[in-house]
Amino acid sequence: MGMPLGEMFDLDALAVHGRATGSWEFFLCGPPLKFSGAVGSPVNPLAIT
Repeated sequence: MGMPLGEMFDLDALAVHGRATGSWEFFLCGPPLKFSGAVGSPVNPLAIT
């Protein structure tokens, strides 16, 4: 399906940043590592504020 699972994302630093700035808008993406012929891959979550 190509759908990353975010069950293990550590968003504590993002919550601290949101509380400090008062801005809770961000873009969260989880691009997978590039493997050819693989079934799955870990993701590298990235929050862009």
